[in-house]
Amino acid sequence: MGRELAKFYFSGEQEKRCPNRECGNHRNPEPASFLRKGYYVTKWNGQPVRRWKCRLCGRSFSSHTFRSYYRQHRPELNDAVFHLYASGMTQRRMALVLKANRKTIVRKFRYLALLCRKQHRRVIKRGELQTSHVQFDEMQTFEHTKLKPVTIAVAVRAKTGEIVDMRAAPIPYQGPLAPLAFRKYGPRPSRAKEAATRCLKKVRACSKPTLTLTTDSHPAYPSWIQKLLPHATHRQTLRRMPERKTDRKNKDDALFTLNYTCAKVRNDLSRMARKTWVTTKRIARLQAHLNLYLAWVNRYQIPM
Repeated sequence: MGRELAKFYFSGEQEKRCPNRECGNHRNPEPASFLRKGYYVTKWNGQPVRRWKCRLCGRSFSSHTFRSYYRQHRPELNDAVFHLYASGMTQRRMALVLKANRKTIVRKFRYLALLCRKQHRRVIKRGELQTSHVQFDEMQTFEHTKLKPVTIAVAVRAKTGEIVDMRAAPIPYQGPLAPLAFRKYGPRPSRAKEAATRCLKKVRACSKPTLTLTTDSHPAYPSWIQKLLPHATHRQTLRRMPERKTDRKNKDDALFTLNYTCAKVRNDLSRMARKTWVTTKRIARLQAHLNLYLAWVNRYQIPM
């Protein structure tokens, strides 16, 4: 251990406050109110961690007590899981590459997804995603089997490509497999409006006084947008097929940024690929994966 690092760990320069919420040193800590109580060495990096004792209540704690990875045995995996899980790698392959148990990877994923969602809320609250042009649409996937379709409401900033929000929700059975799905799984609720509403509320929180919202020609979008975003200018666009085979399909595409983002989602999220062995077992886990990917695309600095 270097001298500077050792000096930092043993000089008491870390922020100290009592973890006991009823103690007076929790909100307004005084440096003289804490006693040194030795240290312990972490297994994952072999560094000493100072321990303290509160003079008022006698509660013991360490300099890692208030960190987000407190009590984690392998916090060094957090950064790797964050980047690999947003780069098309599956949980089992990450466990193999990082030499960890798959259950450890799942715990890291859930922990990071929660941090990403909290960070996104803080960014919106600080007004760092204010925009005047948003593109909104929905994409489809499934959970467990193709008999159970799922919709994902997506809203992105038209200029920068940053994701404003993504919400997943179940939708009724569709296509030729609908009778078989109904016989096998029974009625399936439609929560597409709920997902779109929650996504549009995030757009409202990030919108400037003059907002342009571009969507496709879905018949339900005008009423939803008029109710939640009455100040927005709603532009509906029709998908144009190429005039010649040599023309680009996205020529003059008013939703190019959103379609490009959806294509990246299907490429970068292992469970979202068109033909894959990896399937979503729960919508909640799909939503957690989307939260993690949102933070990765927007380049948030996650305190992991």
